[in-house]
Amino acid sequence: MKKIAKLIMATMMIATSCTLSAEVLPAPQTAGGMPLMQAMQERKSMRDIDPASTVTKQDLSNMLWAAWGITHEGKRTIATAMNRQELILYVITPTEISRYSAEDNTLTVVNTGDFRDIQARQDWAKTAPINIALVVNTDKQKKDEFQNYTAGAASHAIYLYCASVGLKTTVRAMLDNDEVERAMKLGDDERLLYIQTVGR
Repeated sequence: MKKIAKLIMATMMIATSCTLSAEVLPAPQTAGGMPLMQAMQERKSMRDIDPASTVTKQDLSNMLWAAWGITHEGKRTIATAMNRQELILYVITPTEISRYSAEDNTLTVVNTGDFRDIQARQDWAKTAPINIALVVNTDKQKKDEFQNYTAGAASHAIYLYCASVGLKTTVRAMLDNDEVERAMKLGDDERLLYIQTVGR
């Protein structure tokens, strides 16, 4: 009986710890903003990101929702082949790497420290305030071409959001994938495709 009680207590402590490590983001603002056609006109890659710039939690929440948020009946803001919904977003900041959950609009820390140096070969991306890693679950979607479509669609949504609010962004594929995946503590069924740098 005592062993069972201890097991229950340990489980509760782990659950509490996991809950405490999840940061709830501001609710995404899903109405208004720049007209779509204007945002498409403004969309471009920009690398002159100020290392001292910041991205607000509200902008981060909006951006993550634009890339991979839930809309209606469990659907997402982007399409996925056969509705496999294989995308996973990680956010890399100067202090930590976190995993995004659209279901409860949270970021859960998976590793602490500044990993910006290993997740980029370009100097401007090593000093930017936000890098969003586009990862896919290869068990949910096994076809490379569909995985790439999903990540590309999410990247484009980030581009459009950044264009609409005056943020600078560029998607990158020149990565030391193995080292970054280790820092992100990805599972065997998770594959890093791109990283998108964001700042001002």
